[in-house]
Amino acid sequence: MKVSWQLTSLLLCGSTLIGCGGSTEPAVSGTSDNGGAVAAAPAATETPAAAPTAVPVADLDPILPGLLEEFEDLPAEFAEIKGAYEKNSTDPTAIRDYIGTVEDLGMMHAQRNNTASADAAFIRASEALTKALDADIELEAGQLPAIVYYNHACVLGKNGKGTEALAILNRAVDGGFSNMEQIKADADLESVRSLPGYDDQVVTWNAHFAELQKKHEAELVEHAKEQLAKGESFAFDFDLVDINGKPLKKSDFAGRVCVVDIWGTWCPPCRQEIPSFVKLHDKYSQYGFQMVGLNQERGPSEEANIKTVKEFVANNSVNYPCAMISEEVLAQLPEFQGFPTTLFIDHKGKVRMKSVGFHEYGFMAAAVETLLREQAAEQRANTN
Repeated sequence: MKVSWQLTSLLLCGSTLIGCGGSTEPAVSGTSDNGGAVAAAPAATETPAAAPTAVPVADLDPILPGLLEEFEDLPAEFAEIKGAYEKNSTDPTAIRDYIGTVEDLGMMHAQRNNTASADAAFIRASEALTKALDADIELEAGQLPAIVYYNHACVLGKNGKGTEALAILNRAVDGGFSNMEQIKADADLESVRSLPGYDDQVVTWNAHFAELQKKHEAELVEHAKEQLAKGESFAFDFDLVDINGKPLKKSDFAGRVCVVDIWGTWCPPCRQEIPSFVKLHDKYSQYGFQMVGLNQERGPSEEANIKTVKEFVANNSVNYPCAMISEEVLAQLPEFQGFPTTLFIDHKGKVRMKSVGFHEYGFMAAAVETLLREQAAEQRANTN
């Protein structure tokens, strides 16, 4: 099978899948074992790209064998990425591309149980990252350091080098790794957990993680407020029948703050957001909030689509009404980009923000609370 390696080579270099495209064809997407988003395949162009120049067997990078049957273009494409890095090892983009690709190669080897090749890739990525950071090169690499150093720590840990693994694990934590449960459960880190000072290290880590979480939540609140302040507004209305055959109209929620989730059960980021919407409705409905889901499904018939949504709603404890969105309602959204699309509507029925892609609960809760406070302030003003 011939698959272009460039579809996955930027897995850890900042590419993110924020939502599912609006096309009726399924999007090319996925996630790695560590949760990294796989970039969607680029749109086809009229002029096909030139075929990569074949790399002589003698010049093959030693971490490539084991993947060549699946990725015939991999040697030439990796040689290009590696060559750019070696030519200018101080260029942040070249560094990120190289480290991210090597790390991705390691993950793919690990998935295929090519342990020696996986370990070699993880160590190489870590050494290249350390070289760049020690040279004070500003990489703006997001979660890349956390992932690279964590995997290197696992290589050391499973080989009984607990002290060395702990040192690298601390680099992962400094780089943003914060999954304490994974550290506690990962069999590769047993030698770390056996160290005499491990319990004290856990106390230090937990304090660090708590501070990071507090900072992160504050940033989500500020981001939500900023987005609401500059959010676009447009006319939006719906008069539909929900999946249980009951009327579902926007006018039914006059005077309430609403969040309308335009989604599909086939869309991974859409499904990922559902627990947050359930939590929002459960927490804020008593204060004048209403959650609504509008679905676009891909089944063979309307009846099949409704059945799919009903089953999802039942299996996921969805506590708010859902209906199949019509083309007329969908057409009201300017420059529709994909799923999920979330509308934040104030108590006057005005769209205050349109947001595309997955968002954390803290961001959405901050937006809802801001709109509810506006509503409460207006009510107090009217009673004085």
